Amino acid sequence: MELNKIYKNVTVNEFHVKRKNDSFTLSFEFYAGDQLIKVKLNGIREPDNLCDILEAKRLWLEESESNQLEFGRFTLGISHECFTEVVCDSFE
Repeated sequence: MELNKIYKNVTVNEFHVKRKNDSFTLSFEFYAGDQLIKVKLNGIREPDNLCDILEAKRLWLEESESNQLEFGRFTLGISHECFTEVVCDSFE
């Protein structure tokens, strides 16, 4: 997944969450058109919005402009019927 690129017409076909101490790791795959994208988000501390990814129509990943953050350096934007975010420390 590329930073600052909006993926449209998204279909999520795999979704795995794993607890790591006080945070979570999320691995998922999605199609944007005919392109398969694999993503791993590390250091998710608030898992409340994770299920929104399953119904996403658009996804994008942004890096925070603040370099003084203790955690949550990246934000995954999720658009379906509404807009939600998932904040994480790193991604692969």
